[in-house]
Amino acid sequence: MSLQIKQLSGDDVPKAWRPTWAVCWVVELDGTVVGGPYNDEQQARAVAEGREPPRLLQTPAP
Repeated sequence: MSLQIKQLSGDDVPKAWRPTWAVCWVVELDGTVVGGPYNDEQQARAVAEGREPPRLLQTPAP
């Protein structure tokens, strides 16, 4: 299993998260988003390292 932290912008941001999230960070497991969106890489890294619980929003939120 491959855990990655990725920055999304433009068309890479899911439509449900736009326009609120023009740029965001997510945590992916084997290519599937398992946490996000996050404001910055530090938030995403805390989730990836198990220091924070993941969140996955289906609708936009600041």
